[in-house]
Amino acid sequence: MGYKEKFTPEELKAINKYSWISALFNLVNGIILCYVNNTRIKAGTYHLYLVTLLLIVSTFMTIYITMLYFRKLNKIKKYQKRYRFITIMCIILFVLHVSICIGYTADIFTGEKTIITSEYSTLWGYFYTEIDGEEIRLNVPDETIKKLRDNEYIDSAEIYDFNTNTYHYKKKAHVTYYPHSKVLKDAFIEE
Repeated sequence: MGYKEKFTPEELKAINKYSWISALFNLVNGIILCYVNNTRIKAGTYHLYLVTLLLIVSTFMTIYITMLYFRKLNKIKKYQKRYRFITIMCIILFVLHVSICIGYTADIFTGEKTIITSEYSTLWGYFYTEIDGEEIRLNVPDETIKKLRDNEYIDSAEIYDFNTNTYHYKKKAHVTYYPHSKVLKDAFIEE
């Protein structure tokens, strides 16, 4: 014969909501971590909006979890510490979400940046250049790497710059990207 807890219908409803929202929050947490950290090549503006949408969903869930705790669950004395711990962990995870996603959201409002250069490297499968002492490294799709590599080297003995680790090409490359998230928008070679 089992022992059953006695909860009021209101407490039981709050516990069920809290459990479901916490589970969904953990699902969103997993999606954010897997998508942002494991997607190596990000090309296209939709990445900014997708990550920002996940951050907004995470924000609403964190607010709802916190409100449920302070309005209902902190009054259940026997389980107060358990729910407090889970709420604090959700808030900490939300802060991590913000730190992971803030660059994507900032790029929506600040816009893209365009580099026009004939000195770059695609040797290791990513676009690399150095402009005004700032190193710019972008993971780009293979077809874009191929386009950038098809550019001809200059007719000179100094094809490679050892100071910046870049090659000198005849035609300039136009690379448009988002500076905070390093998401590629577009890349092409001048005609």
